[in-house]
Order: sequence, then structure tokens, then C-alpha cells
Amino acid sequence: MSAALRPPEGLVAADDAGGAWWVERETFAALRGAGWLDPARIETALDAASGARGRAPVAVVPMGATALVLRGVHHGGWLGAALGRGLGSARRPLAEIAATARLRAAGAPVPRPAFAGAWRHGSVWRGVVATHFEAGAHDAARWLREASTARRAIESAARAIRRFHDAGGWHADLHAGNLLVRDRDGALDVLVIDLDRARVQDRIDARARMAQLMRLYRSLVKRDLVDRVGPRGCAAFLHAYVAGDRALRAALLARLPAERRKLVRHSVLYRWA
Repeated sequence: MSAALRPPEGLVAADDAGGAWWVERETFAALRGAGWLDPARIETALDAASGARGRAPVAVVPMGATALVLRGVHHGGWLGAALGRGLGSARRPLAEIAATARLRAAGAPVPRPAFAGAWRHGSVWRGVVATHFEAGAHDAARWLREASTARRAIESAARAIRRFHDAGGWHADLHAGNLLVRDRDGALDVLVIDLDRARVQDRIDARARMAQLMRLYRSLVKRDLVDRVGPRGCAAFLHAYVAGDRALRAALLARLPAERRKLVRHSVLYRWA
């Protein structure tokens, strides 16, 4: 593991059970005392978790009066097929929890990090990222299917993603399933989740912003949710995202023709999927 990779403010390093762990400073003693820095216990919890084929297992486990969300970290594509749940190094889960901590500290709407760990499993590493459970939160698809909440969910998601981008967040796979929506006293609150391979940059330019926004739009097409949003919903999303910034609006719309061509190409693939 690169010596340049160090835990950011708010996380501390540990070497429990021969692995590499970065743990939230505030709850380090409680997490260690509860036995969650234990690869065997984590693997048991993840093995019992169910999920879509090819997706990383996710388990919700008790932690004191609340709970943790454990997500296994592994490669996708041909490398995932070759390694299974294995990783080539400890870097990936540690980098994710570091990005989560940095973005949260910068004001981005992301989950509160608990810990990340990686441990040897034969010739490979296995890894996990844990965040604090958000009670009452569901992915954006659920809220979009409810007529009474769709418009508020759209606008709340736009404002959350704007904050994420303004904090320097670059998401590797922004889609409707990676937005958690929760109702807080009648106001919808949105979190950007699953920050595997996310980056924290000094600035996210209009090209990168629009590419991510259109990736989100394509996920609605793929999930047959785009009609729930409709042209008015798209306009409301853009209005909430730019928040009166005319220069940003113009820069985003200048990228629309190229992104529409990309949408056509992807739509052909969706029909064959």
C-alpha cells in the first residue's frame, strides 16, 4: 500500500487482525469493543446478505442504539470474474472511506463514515466499507414512483448533487440507486452514497458535472423511470441545480448535444440488455 495514502482528519488507522483499518475517531473504541474490526465477523455478515447478482453484498448490522451499513468492496467486469470478492491491494476501501470523510467535512451530503478495512484472504485482499445507517432512507426510485413526492425528490436530489459537486465530489457511478432520500419532518433530504472509486478534486468543471447529471438521467431511462420525471421534472431539476447561476446553466446546456448522442448509443444497448 502506498505510503502516500493516509487517513484524513476524523479517521484513525489500526492494524487489528492483521488487516488495514481506517476508523472514525469518535467511535473507534465502541467499534473495536463491539468486535466489528474482525474480518471473520464481517465476512459472516456479508455472506448472509442478499443482493442483485454481480453487486457487492450489503448488510445492515446493529451497533449500539443504531446500526451500520456494511458493503463489500470488489472489482467489477472481467477482473471481478477473475478475483471474485478479492482485491489486489488494501487501497480501494481505504480510498473510499477517505473520500467519504473528506467530502462530508467539506459539506457534501454523503453518509457518515464508520470504518473501512481490508484483510488478506489467501493470495488476495478482501475489503469492506461501513457507514452509519440512515433510518427511514430509501433510494430515489421509490420516491419517484410516488406522485406526491416525485417533484420534491427531484428538486432535493438536484440541490444535493450540486452540493456534492461544489465540495469537489466526482462520483464514478451516479445513478438513481445511489441517491438515498429520507423524509425529515416533511422535508426530503438526499444523500449521495456508494463512493467506490469516487474522487475529491479542487474543482468539478461543467463538462464533468453534465456528464454525471446525464449519467443519472440515463439510469432513469434504463429503470423505466424517465416518464415519472418528464420534461417538467427535468426542467425543475436543472433549475434547482443551477440555483440562479446563469453561467453554469449555459455551460451545462452547451454540453447537452454531446450527451444526447451518448444517450442514443446507450439506449441501443438497453434494448439488447
